[in-house]
Amino acid sequence: MITLGRAALVTPDLRRAADFYRDAFGFRTLFEGSFGDYPLLHVGPGGLTDAGLWLRPAAPDDPVGRQAGAGPFLVLYLDPAELDGTVERCTALGAPPHHTAEDGDGRYAHVRDPDGNEIILAALATVRDRS
Repeated sequence: MITLGRAALVTPDLRRAADFYRDAFGFRTLFEGSFGDYPLLHVGPGGLTDAGLWLRPAAPDDPVGRQAGAGPFLVLYLDPAELDGTVERCTALGAPPHHTAEDGDGRYAHVRDPDGNEIILAALATVRDRS
């Protein structure tokens, strides 16, 4: 079985990005160190072997703030009872929702991290097993 490890996120400020993901979504540092002179900073909501983000220092031509082009960079699934509080934390951090929606499947809020990457917060009414 394959599991998702890390998705890379380039940022000019590793600490600012880590602090945002911690304060907005409760992510914690999963690993911090270096490989030679290259900093390694992995954050996520779970444990070391759970899915998370590898925050990487941006190089001059990296797509900071537009990692996924015109689409969202990340989708986070929340318990419906957690959506409003999460949106309030994002707003307090300077990342208010720029789009919200609701349908028969759930409620959604779109926010941007400090570098401008779009994150969809999805509070699904029911979780469907699609395996």
